[in-house]
Amino acid sequence: MKLLSFLSDTKTTKETAKSVICLQGVSYPLLFGRACAQRYAELIGMTFSYQSMQAENQSAAMAALQTSFLGSNSCYWLGNFDDLSKGKQKVWAEFLKAYSGPHVVLFYSAASFDGSDHFETVELPDVVDVSLFSKVAQMLGVSNVSFASDLYRQTSSLSLDEAYLFVKYDAVLGKGSQEFVTDWLPDMIVPEVSLFSLSQALFDRKASSFFRLWKQLSHRYSAPFWTTFWSEQMWRAYHYVTFQKKGKQLEAKKIGYRLPFSFLNRTWRNHKLDDLKAYHHFLYEIDFHVKNGGADHALDLFYSTVFLQS
Repeated sequence: MKLLSFLSDTKTTKETAKSVICLQGVSYPLLFGRACAQRYAELIGMTFSYQSMQAENQSAAMAALQTSFLGSNSCYWLGNFDDLSKGKQKVWAEFLKAYSGPHVVLFYSAASFDGSDHFETVELPDVVDVSLFSKVAQMLGVSNVSFASDLYRQTSSLSLDEAYLFVKYDAVLGKGSQEFVTDWLPDMIVPEVSLFSLSQALFDRKASSFFRLWKQLSHRYSAPFWTTFWSEQMWRAYHYVTFQKKGKQLEAKKIGYRLPFSFLNRTWRNHKLDDLKAYHHFLYEIDFHVKNGGADHALDLFYSTVFLQS
């Protein structure tokens, strides 16, 4: 089931709800996941509860999910399956595949599960379009986000957690919404398309394209933003190349989130692990230098280093 259909559902009841619901996607939506479980509990008329799969005593945690006090059933959010150790994943996977109540449990996993008739998988999209943003707002009790049109004029690639946060902003803005749109929104929205193009030009070592974009974007954000942005890119790139070389496609797909498409499809083969590791370390030194009063010209040296590397 697609997430939009799941959030649009108004007919599911306690009697018709699946016992296990897996939110499955590329990246873990920490804020959205719990809020989604709370909304589902309200829909089916159950009390919302939290039970961590990370609990040291797995037996006690599972026993709680199999026990009902005076016939009272709850809707549980279990958190992120992927954070578990391999051993715990195996135990919980067997438990969840066989679980049929008395409660309803929801959890997140990047990998899909082959469950029983009591099992439902909800597919999470990589980005939230306008229609889904509206449903997320409704899920959070907001009928209309005042700056939604302004938001989507500046970006088309919100994640679920980003959508959650912007809906929450709208809930507290009141009469200050126009000031927020004018003075704050442009700096809060990272132009993902431009940043993807910038990152793609760097990884593809296309200097002319890169510096043309860099001239447009460099002054919009401070040096700490750029060191953080590039550090994440190099960290993801390093692990993406590592997983690809080991033939671990699922892990590569997960860690490749936010990397440019050309890198994911082709140019990752042109980058050595030692180089990517060195770039990341260089950015760490630049960040330390800038935060201790140094100039940000070292970023230019970083870019030159990448372009000159064969």
